Amino acid sequence: MRATDTRLIYTYVPNTCEANAKGYNDAEYDYEKDPAIYRIVIIGDSVAAGPSSTENFGKILEKRLNTNSSSHRGKAYEVIVLARSGYSTSQELVILEDEAFQYNPDLVMWSYVLNDPAHPVYHNANGELGRFWYTPQYYLLHFLQKTIFLVYERVKGYKCEKEFHKFLHCVYHKQIEENIKKIRVISATRHIPIIFLIHPIFEKGKTYSEYSLIPVHHILNTMATSVGIMVWDLYDVLRYYNPEDVKVASNDQWYDPWHLNIKGHMVVAEYLYEKLTQGLWGQKLPKQPR
Repeated sequence: MRATDTRLIYTYVPNTCEANAKGYNDAEYDYEKDPAIYRIVIIGDSVAAGPSSTENFGKILEKRLNTNSSSHRGKAYEVIVLARSGYSTSQELVILEDEAFQYNPDLVMWSYVLNDPAHPVYHNANGELGRFWYTPQYYLLHFLQKTIFLVYERVKGYKCEKEFHKFLHCVYHKQIEENIKKIRVISATRHIPIIFLIHPIFEKGKTYSEYSLIPVHHILNTMATSVGIMVWDLYDVLRYYNPEDVKVASNDQWYDPWHLNIKGHMVVAEYLYEKLTQGLWGQKLPKQPR
């Protein structure tokens, strides 16, 4: 459905097709939190949302934390997944600012996919969802703005590599950097740590030994760590697997470079579990920023 907040463009219909009352494919959670609960909020797109509301890495992590007695330490754990298919960084920032902190989280995980810098209307990284639901106030002005946008992109990207994800991080380098700084400022203002999760893509016909986007990961890592955001790069764990074993199956009509299958979500959840519990008990998680 069309979102009432025009910055989001579209949202899920509440209480429909697995969506809860707030329009997310997750269980219902009160904003208020019991002191005995350690609460994690995950922000992302369809990669974080996963194949279902119970089979994504966030919900698998929640179950893992709550069923392992060594993790309890007198706490119960909730992982709330605020993810919607096709959302770009610009939309996810709205969720972070306006919704995530209503749940009083102890920690936020930002699920970053390499197509996230895409414009939600002018590009098509969301399967036409942005174009379908966006209603410009003035169509002629929208046409002119889109034309200017695409001309600027072509000029700016003249020397950039044409592979889509590399192109985005080349042309929009400054914008990505500014958005990461915004995440850090919001984290500091709210005194809640945010961990930046980087998802590698699945390059067609390649294993991770041939992965060509490592420089993009390094750039993102530098951007985030330089402003004090902790980075957990999921390439560090997925590189040990055959991509075909952890990605959704593609077909002859369309190749999916982004989405994990259930095994992939389990692998990521276990990686996050190990990192998180090491941090909780080993004091390696970031302190609440001031």
